[in-house]
Amino acid sequence: MKFTEHRDSNVYAVKRYEPGRVKVNNLEFTDSFYITQNTYDNNWPCQSIETISTELLDILLSEKPEVIVLGTGESQHFPEPKYFSYCAAQGVGLEVMANDAACRTYNVLTTEDRDIVLALIMNKA
Repeated sequence: MKFTEHRDSNVYAVKRYEPGRVKVNNLEFTDSFYITQNTYDNNWPCQSIETISTELLDILLSEKPEVIVLGTGESQHFPEPKYFSYCAAQGVGLEVMANDAACRTYNVLTTEDRDIVLALIMNKA
């Protein structure tokens, strides 16, 4: 699925999504990763929704986002409710969706200049 161009070429934006592969600007990701408008980490060590932890969320929270958009693979899988509460207690929203929807949502929110983290769990087949 191809995405539209982001207006600011200095911002990390999802250019293309397909199962198991995401193109962000000129970078390509096949393992779990996260991005913000200005940074990325291609070694975010979350392998499945079952392995999500406060430690993994703390990595994302260290970016000081308004909201974390968490992509859980090809379909939406919710983490335990305590993780929503954990983020909310720090004033950060946690939105969970399938990876394709998460990519679209991230791109829209960055055009609004929102402080957002997109974290994608890339499931290995």
